[in-house]
Amino acid sequence: MHNLERIGLTKNESKVYTTLLRTGTAKSGIILKQSGLNSGKIYEILESLKEKGLVSETIIDNKRHFTAAPPKQLISFLDKKKKDLEEQENDIKKDLPELEKLRKETLPQKKILIYTGFRGVITAAEEALENTPKGEEILSMGVSDVNAKYQFYWVKWEKMRQERKITARYILSEKGKIFKDLKNEKNISIRILKLNTPVGVDIYGKDKVLILHYQEPVSCTLIYDEYTATSFRQFFEPLWKMAEK
Repeated sequence: MHNLERIGLTKNESKVYTTLLRTGTAKSGIILKQSGLNSGKIYEILESLKEKGLVSETIIDNKRHFTAAPPKQLISFLDKKKKDLEEQENDIKKDLPELEKLRKETLPQKKILIYTGFRGVITAAEEALENTPKGEEILSMGVSDVNAKYQFYWVKWEKMRQERKITARYILSEKGKIFKDLKNEKNISIRILKLNTPVGVDIYGKDKVLILHYQEPVSCTLIYDEYTATSFRQFFEPLWKMAEK
């Protein structure tokens, strides 16, 4: 069954487990015949299922017999996986500061990162935000309803920006849905300048520029460079003065 594989059993483990559910207690030969598996792997599979708590073994007439655990045992198996994942997550969280330090030590001062797909855009936007200190400002231009289908995420991103107490100035190309969603947010100023572009540019603080390409396939370029950020900021300010309040 496909769902058994989704929770962590291999294809062969799923076959053996469901075979045992149908046959009840059985010797390896019967399991092989019913499941159609290779004899060389049957004991390896059975041992793996025993370790997962999904198969038990008994000796009858000096021969090994195997029995499937009740299906509700699958919930216990999942609960153990959840517990293991939580422990692994906590362990990784402890290591994150040291891993981030290693990454920062190996990256050049000036760097350009390219991300593809909307998941990549999320990664880039959150990385840029996390590396923007409180009190600095985010400038954004070229935002329009062209990218409105991604608005559900930018609403979440706005909340993260506000939590970090980072101010923002946005130049939007129209008073559309995005304008309505953003106009009442905190620590934000919005102006309108009619620009027809599928590309958005965000300037994060003193040294980061995020260029978002919304034409499919979606991608973005994250630039870490103070000179580049300053150049884009100098380009932004005249547009800000021209834009409609």
